[in-house]
Amino acid sequence: MQAASIQTTTSAKPVIALGRTPASVGPRTYFSGLDSLRFYAAFLVLIGHIHLNQQSVGLPDPNYGAIFYRGAPSVSFFFTLSGFLITYLLLDEHARTGEISVRDFYVRRILRIWPLYFLVIGFGLTFYKIILPRLGIYHAAEYSVWTAVALYGLFLPSLMNNLYVVGGILNPAWSIGVEEQFYLLWAPVVRKCHGKVPQICSAVLVLSLAAFAFNQINPFGLTRMQGFLLQLKFHFMAAGGICAWLLHNRRGQLLGFPIFRYRVVQWLFALLLLEFLFIGTPRHWIIDESMQVILYSWLIVDVAANPRRVVKTRTRITEWLGEISYGIYMYHMVAVYMTSWYFKATSWWQGNLVLYVVSYYAMAIGLTVLLAYLSHRCFEKPILRLKRRFLR
Repeated sequence: MQAASIQTTTSAKPVIALGRTPASVGPRTYFSGLDSLRFYAAFLVLIGHIHLNQQSVGLPDPNYGAIFYRGAPSVSFFFTLSGFLITYLLLDEHARTGEISVRDFYVRRILRIWPLYFLVIGFGLTFYKIILPRLGIYHAAEYSVWTAVALYGLFLPSLMNNLYVVGGILNPAWSIGVEEQFYLLWAPVVRKCHGKVPQICSAVLVLSLAAFAFNQINPFGLTRMQGFLLQLKFHFMAAGGICAWLLHNRRGQLLGFPIFRYRVVQWLFALLLLEFLFIGTPRHWIIDESMQVILYSWLIVDVAANPRRVVKTRTRITEWLGEISYGIYMYHMVAVYMTSWYFKATSWWQGNLVLYVVSYYAMAIGLTVLLAYLSHRCFEKPILRLKRRFLR
């Protein structure tokens, strides 16, 4: 998702040089390595959706291990990353200038998130409501265009997903909507209460986790509402916000914690994360959710700012892919659809499962990266240049 920014949807390149204070690096900050984490998360969403689409169209869908079912947890990671980056940027702006420009914050978010979001929404609605019917292909798009326009326009795609079958192209937009709700509220809150960020984030973390737990039990049997509420995982954003405040205001103390100071503890956390990603031992849902909150928060801080870190995520290619990860997240189902259509229309691969798997994934991943690259270069970057006209 952004979002983080999906990108899941965090567009700024916040960051700070290791071992230096925010004031020493000028007005822009950059956390080396977080772009790579964005790409890894987007990649997990992609491979998680590949086998689901293969199943739905009747293609072989070999998938072995938990790694093929980590799309939803990857979105939770995006939420944590968004909470961290956005909170740090706001705190850093206040420290440098003595104020926070909510207007400029909204301008940056709008130019980074909205164009691609509405482009994909427009294409998805056209595809499902016009193109498929004219091709005689059935899709259960049992919603009016005006209902879709209203809900997507109000950044409520998560509600849309739980009311209707929206299709794979539109489905990933739900996380963008959740992050936009967070962005809308968080900048004014930090501006007014920047000194109380840890208390506010802690309250949101506790309340959101409590709501998540209550919703899991679902005592009233509200299935559709349960699905909508389960996607409002503000506890991940709150955890990211707490980490941002600690790094910004208590950097030495934070990095002195055993989970950042001692390599053996870092390796333990890294192994827990790898076990979750590749093995996925069944756990109670509250343990699973809490573990993700802790592991994602640790990973982000460790990669962003810990000079003693043992997790090495950054390479030139993954940093580049991280820069276009918002497009990877938003376009990947278009590429998967194209790949499935091609393999349904041909037979050269039949009878050779290894050849099928390698060629399918290569095509789906390659098309996704190509679409994301072209979008970033020809569509997203020109729009981002408009910031100079609107920022004060």
